[in-house]
Amino acid sequence: MIYELFNALHLNSLYSAINRRLRPFAEVKRFTATNEVAGQIQFELLKQVGCMPSSKVLEIGCGWLNAGTHIIAYLDKGNYVGIDPNEWLRNVAMKQNGVRQLINDKQARFLSVSDFDASTVGLKFDYIFANSVMTHFAHWQLEQFLTNTAKVLEQNGRILASIRLAEGNAYGSKGSADKKDSMFKKWKNPGFSFFTLSTVVETAKKQGLVAEYKPEYTEFYKKGRPKACSDWILFYFKK
Repeated sequence: MIYELFNALHLNSLYSAINRRLRPFAEVKRFTATNEVAGQIQFELLKQVGCMPSSKVLEIGCGWLNAGTHIIAYLDKGNYVGIDPNEWLRNVAMKQNGVRQLINDKQARFLSVSDFDASTVGLKFDYIFANSVMTHFAHWQLEQFLTNTAKVLEQNGRILASIRLAEGNAYGSKGSADKKDSMFKKWKNPGFSFFTLSTVVETAKKQGLVAEYKPEYTEFYKKGRPKACSDWILFYFKK
């Protein structure tokens, strides 16, 4: 009886310890509404755009490093910078010894800013990647994002970002109810914000950027996450 009681108490203690360890990861997944498969697909998409180990990459909305760990491991040392104002997300990721070691070995750097500005690190980036960031923008944040990313983008660099276009698409997005910009004054999460393609193109043009709609990237993304239907835009400087 005493032995059985000891075993029961031991198991309860073990289960409690496991739950305490797993709880932060469960909270992260609920907050970000994503998983490990999505991170792998995002990494593959970035490579499809042309990213190589020698490329310098800025990931905006790096969160709990769902895609970040793949990107960091792929890139040469010192070539990754992540931005996310929710520092607690990456702190959860860093509870894993392997992630902490990877970040140290590859000298990855992070900024906890909400204005998308990475100019303080003193680098120009070949690729800037933002998944599920524009999809929650206040209307004014689109121009802020493009202004601050354009100033740290290499002349031949690329910005790849997911967005919800107001027009909708053929992959499951119905767009906004009136097919116009959402005009939200604050960050929209939960929920999504929408922009017309013409608004995106004209806002990009102010920074000397071309905005190219890439429906094939939505198709690529959906192969791994069938319910995903966000649009993708590739930005680059006009030649």
